[in-house]
Amino acid sequence: MTDRIRAAQLDALVRELHPMLAAIAELRPDTRTSPDASNALVATLETKFPAGGTAMQALGDLLRRGVADGWLCDRGEPHARFCRVAKPSAETCDLSVDLVRLDGAGTAHVHPRGEVTLGFIADPGRSRGTERFEGQPPGWVMCRPGSAHVPTTTGGPMLLLYVLPGGALVWSQAG
Repeated sequence: MTDRIRAAQLDALVRELHPMLAAIAELRPDTRTSPDASNALVATLETKFPAGGTAMQALGDLLRRGVADGWLCDRGEPHARFCRVAKPSAETCDLSVDLVRLDGAGTAHVHPRGEVTLGFIADPGRSRGTERFEGQPPGWVMCRPGSAHVPTTTGGPMLLLYVLPGGALVWSQAG
């Protein structure tokens, strides 16, 4: 696959994601420091973009095809393949967008301005329905500003589309 084709596919994906990114930016995840505030953000996103709804399931299918075709999640180790979809910009509402296909534990990091993740089952045909990210079933998850973790999936691999306000992320040794 040429770099130009991959770039065109990523640009198309960013255009597809724009309504969701605009909604996330409007909800200001960087200000959601309490559990109630982060839960409200997740509830709002689930209302606007239901993880089990047609549009988000189509997005999951697109992401799985991109991984299978090699233009998404093209770096990393077998249990943790990842890619940068977009850097923070006007087109992404100052959010970075990344995708990881994770089976087990990832790399410890801190979210200075928070992290909003939309999780999908990576292999629906092989799913036992037990996949979890941070103990949550596929869907929306928020990590509050200043939080740290070792991102972890259980029950099988997941695709995790995560956005970071301003792209703020600090790799760390402990979660």
